[in-house]
Amino acid sequence: MDALGVIFIAAAMLAAPAAQDSVPPADGACELHVWPGSGLGSVYHGWFHGGIVNGAVTGRDGYPQVPPNPIDTPVQRELLEAAQPQRLLQLDGHKLVMHDEALSSRVIRSTPGRIDPSASTCYAELIVDDVLLQQDWVNGSFLRVSFRYRDFGAGQTPSRAFGTWVKAPLAGFSPKRPLDADKLPDEFRSAFTRNISLFADALRKPAKKP
Repeated sequence: MDALGVIFIAAAMLAAPAAQDSVPPADGACELHVWPGSGLGSVYHGWFHGGIVNGAVTGRDGYPQVPPNPIDTPVQRELLEAAQPQRLLQLDGHKLVMHDEALSSRVIRSTPGRIDPSASTCYAELIVDDVLLQQDWVNGSFLRVSFRYRDFGAGQTPSRAFGTWVKAPLAGFSPKRPLDADKLPDEFRSAFTRNISLFADALRKPAKKP
């Protein structure tokens, strides 16, 4: 599937339970469980070729060079924790529970209930689904991130589910000029952090009427 045209609104996310990576808060406390994503994907559009998903990150001939793993799972976890998503998502009463490992696509999409076997009286999830470097010879480069959010309240099925792609520009990462390797780590980190805020903004917008 071509990732460029995807705007995903998740109405239900199914998954088999996954092991918890961090120590839970006291019994009865509200929890926001957060999972980072896996490695970077890519898509590129140039003058004479393009459109192959992951052409750049897999080193295909004719595609711009991309450094290996500029925004890997441990970096995403660090940035998510630093962003304090429970505040951005207006869940100030929730304890942030960070997980170390990315969830598989099967897990994300195949369980209707809580991914973590938490017994907390109110529970929510924030998941990084996909991370994509989008490069375009005309429009520049962006870091696109697909987030999924579910709020269960006190129940075992979500009372709200929402997901979408958001994107932040990578101003110094242009397919038209050589890479500046020294600037790339900060560039990707800043864009990822910006995307966390962009997703929170999208989540807070009132739902569109049918």
